[in-house]
Amino acid sequence: MKEFNYEYSRPSSNMALKQYIYRIGSYHFNWHKEIELLLVLRGEVEVCGNGVSRVLEADDLIVINANVGHASLAHEPDSIAMVLHVDPVFLKEYYEKIEFLSFNCFSMGDTRDTMAFQSIRASLAEMMLTGNQEESEKRLHFKSALYSLLHTIVSNFPPQEIQAATFVANQKNLDAINGMIRYINKNYRKKITLEKLANESGYNPSYVSQLFKAHLGINYYDYLTRIRLREATVELGKSNASILEIALSNGFPDIKAFNTAFKENFRKSPKEYRSRLNSENAMVDVNFKREFISTEDGYVNKKLEEYISVRKGDFSSTACLNEELRRDQAIQSNRQLAEMASKLRELAQELDAMVGTEDESTQNR
Repeated sequence: MKEFNYEYSRPSSNMALKQYIYRIGSYHFNWHKEIELLLVLRGEVEVCGNGVSRVLEADDLIVINANVGHASLAHEPDSIAMVLHVDPVFLKEYYEKIEFLSFNCFSMGDTRDTMAFQSIRASLAEMMLTGNQEESEKRLHFKSALYSLLHTIVSNFPPQEIQAATFVANQKNLDAINGMIRYINKNYRKKITLEKLANESGYNPSYVSQLFKAHLGINYYDYLTRIRLREATVELGKSNASILEIALSNGFPDIKAFNTAFKENFRKSPKEYRSRLNSENAMVDVNFKREFISTEDGYVNKKLEEYISVRKGDFSSTACLNEELRRDQAIQSNRQLAEMASKLRELAQELDAMVGTEDESTQNR
């Protein structure tokens, strides 16, 4: 069975990327050297990273910068996302200090259907459908979509420079927080206080709290709760254990605490969540990003065509470029009109002068 998953590499041009569509299941903190674009195709997904926690709905997307720690959590069963990883070295030809640049690009609510985000979604869909094709026309289509995607991002969301000292400090802090996260992942079933975590990591409690907030946008206890919820949702799908047994086996002190945390994060009770799981998505477990979607999936194919169809009408494959061209043409037309008006004024002044000269000649005669 073929899946929506491919890798593309051209060492001669420093181009390396991978793209896939997967069913979001686990909540794992990670970071990598690639720039990541995450587009939600179905459901609702919380993305924590770079000091901010955002909830994305279907058609929302976000750019996660290189080496930024992040984690995602599905708020609804069977949430599906498309992900693209691009090695920033490819952009070094255009941005010499790409490692010190950061993009602030995400869509929510009122910005979701702007031209820029429609263009990004269309480019991602075109790349997904042509990324593993060998025909020359498909290869050209793929590269056209890739460059259109990159141009849309850099022109609408220009990268901001990060100070070198801040960059180095971030890398050091990532190492520190990763150690604490490994401890939480190993001991989440036990009682973990801020003081306990601080002692284990060798940092003071206030610094530990600042690290979590700065990198994930949530405090340590919120992260711990998400890890416990991650494991509990797995058990809800594959175990026949009672809700109470699942709560206690995953670190919650009682069923009330479990129900409260579950409703706050998923807006439904564990019982309601379990009832919505089917045999397919119940198996999404701790294997992070392993549940790739089949290329025969009807919903996903319809969604990709929906994104691309916008370009088949007025929205061409170079939509943003065309929009800029229309603006430039409008500006040029206004300038031409202004120049014509100026010439007409000069001509009128010359005619007035000529008429005045003739009047004087008549009077002299």
